[in-house]
Amino acid sequence: VTPLARWELILGKLLPYAIMAFGEMLIVLVLMVAVFGVRIQGSMLLLAALSALFIVTSLGLGLLISTIARTQLQAIQIAFLIMMPSVLLSGFMFPRAEMPTPIYWIGAVLPVTYFIEILRGIILRNADAIDLVPHVAGLAACCVVILTLSLSRFRKQLA
Repeated sequence: VTPLARWELILGKLLPYAIMAFGEMLIVLVLMVAVFGVRIQGSMLLLAALSALFIVTSLGLGLLISTIARTQLQAIQIAFLIMMPSVLLSGFMFPRAEMPTPIYWIGAVLPVTYFIEILRGIILRNADAIDLVPHVAGLAACCVVILTLSLSRFRKQLA
């Protein structure tokens, strides 16, 4: 029993992971520039803000998985079922424009699809916030849906 509301408990659980993920993102960006010589063409502030949105979405997805799975093995299997399509259908490995229409639309519900376009836009093309509106809207919609589902399924209980 705790006097905290569900959202406060979730925030307390996810905030350390969000901070760690943000730190890891900064390390990757530093390595990208220092080791591989890739220049970031766009705004670092915009990249940081949209990366934070993706981190929150990803952590919400992890929370949703934890509310569905009964065991750690189930959670790993569900996460794998989400990760494989995310890698294959998001445009990371294969161009989405070349995918059959049903597969293309499956990729459209994956948060990674929007984040990859955001990364390409900011890092490679110097895109500003206006250019990224469709991708930011898609990622924000995924975030809202995932967090809403996670919050509605989350129960305070001792296990």
